[in-house]
Amino acid sequence: MGSTESLSNTNHTILGAEITGGFMEGARLEFSQGLNCIIGGRGTGKTTILEFIRYVLGLMPDPRRSVKSRAQAVVQNNLANGRVRLYLHTRHGMRYTAERPWNDDCQILDENGAATTISMDRDRIFRADVYSQNEIEQIATDTGFQLKLIDQFEEDKIRAVNADISRLLRDVDHSAGDLAELARQMGDLAETASERPAIEEKLKGFQQQNGGPDAKLMEQAHTHKVLRDREKRAIASLVSEFTTLGPKFQNYADTMAQRMAGYIGSDITSGPNEALFQSIGARVGEFLDEFRKAVPWVNEHCQITLNALASVASDMEIRHAGQEQVYRELMAKSQEEQSRVSERIGLQKRHLEVSDASRTLEGLQRQHADKTGKHREMTRCLSGLRDERFRLRKGIANRLTQALDPTIRVTVTQAGNRQAFSDLLAEGLKGSGLKYATLVEKIVQNISVEELTSCVQRKDVARLAEMVGIDHSRASTVIDRLIATQAVVRLETVEMEDLPRIELLDGRDYKDAGSLSTGQRCTTILPILLLESDRPLLIDQPEDNLDNAFIFETIVKSVKAAKARRQLIFVTHNPNIPVLGDADRVFVLTSDGRRGTITQQGSVDEVKERIETLLEGGREAFLQRKVRYGH
Repeated sequence: MGSTESLSNTNHTILGAEITGGFMEGARLEFSQGLNCIIGGRGTGKTTILEFIRYVLGLMPDPRRSVKSRAQAVVQNNLANGRVRLYLHTRHGMRYTAERPWNDDCQILDENGAATTISMDRDRIFRADVYSQNEIEQIATDTGFQLKLIDQFEEDKIRAVNADISRLLRDVDHSAGDLAELARQMGDLAETASERPAIEEKLKGFQQQNGGPDAKLMEQAHTHKVLRDREKRAIASLVSEFTTLGPKFQNYADTMAQRMAGYIGSDITSGPNEALFQSIGARVGEFLDEFRKAVPWVNEHCQITLNALASVASDMEIRHAGQEQVYRELMAKSQEEQSRVSERIGLQKRHLEVSDASRTLEGLQRQHADKTGKHREMTRCLSGLRDERFRLRKGIANRLTQALDPTIRVTVTQAGNRQAFSDLLAEGLKGSGLKYATLVEKIVQNISVEELTSCVQRKDVARLAEMVGIDHSRASTVIDRLIATQAVVRLETVEMEDLPRIELLDGRDYKDAGSLSTGQRCTTILPILLLESDRPLLIDQPEDNLDNAFIFETIVKSVKAAKARRQLIFVTHNPNIPVLGDADRVFVLTSDGRRGTITQQGSVDEVKERIETLLEGGREAFLQRKVRYGH
């Protein structure tokens, strides 16, 4: 199926649709590049066709919204065991066929009918904007929908920035976790390392008390006494490692072989792609064979190393015996030193442990400083990306306001949606003993995330108290709780969305779309949807909740302008849209209750009698209105 119209090379276009099976069995629609209207009585399948198209394109509503379940139900109940096929022309000039049955993936065929590996969701080869009437109203009341709508006008750029933000958020989260673990280790070591000055002072006392001619020799003897104990433990630890390494490696080889064998079962190796999987199975088998060959080598060299360790241990034992004898003979010369041997050895052992802790702590501190610098650079980059996204959104909002009727205004406030900030604070302050609901509100209103993070990290109680307007006691508790619950780490990456605002001039004042009546909400949002885009626009009954005067004076005018720039597919009950909008193609649907049928499709002139009957009430209704109105 394909259109004979001259196709734009810059727009996505749905050329046609075919439905096999289900309520719309046998339906075929050839869409125009301009305005297409689907008309018919209630229950004839008009909404079903739109939902079928949305389903094939992978554009079903947000899974968190209840409207998705309704859309899914329409597709499931009316498609049954059938399938929908769409003929698509992309803005890059490519033609594809997209086919999808219920509860299965969409298959994409090229223009020659050959299957491709293209995924509609992953590769995004074709995009369209699809809205039910409920969704148009939801845009007016939901800032998340509004933001998504705004983003569509710079879709590729904002998607790229969002991808960079997501990647950087993962890196920052990982970095924050590393810093938290380093901080924990440093805290554990700091307590041990803090003993070092006191121990060294005591050891200095021992040295001062022993001022005889053998003082230096005795000092060295004590140090070597402690070192011998550490040498024994070092050898023992190495023996333990190499004793268990061989069996561990053998076990790993066996486990890996079992896992890999489970990935390619007999059902796969005997299936239609048998040759492919036999090939990869052979390659995996070769790898496992080579891996298993390493097991004897590992066992052999573990044993060689263990033999070497045993030899070293034997030599060391002989040396230690001689060194211990010299030590004891030296201690025997000084009765005074003998009385302090036990205490001194204990202090020297502890001094070695504390010195090790100090050296490790210093290494961790250097590592922490390096990671902190990189972490701050990442957060600066993250802030820059968010600024870039806001700049794009602000530019879109300005362009929309200029393009729309002066009665509609669109603005965006950077990081204006502070709900995530509020939720994180509430979670962090639970159990603090504070009345945190009111406190969270004060913090969110008076201080930025960056300022709060800085105060918590520097433990700046005075500044936090001043900025938020609370006493020092509560400020101190806030800082302690945010550190204890690790909320301060998550503050750095908390995503505060930009806050859109779409307003309608009502009288002398602009009012937020969410506060308007249902009709005013649609009046505000629909003109935005009709603005220029390279994507087809599909709307189910755009006239709902709108008066005919607004449809005639505003919507019809917008539709006539829009259809010259993008494809429009509307389900409608209002004759003004197809007739005064000069629809390029009208599809007339009927139903016998069991199956919907397209009984006619053509231009307005070709189907005007059906438009008159279905949408105007028929010729008699026209005549009676003429008598009533006098013209």
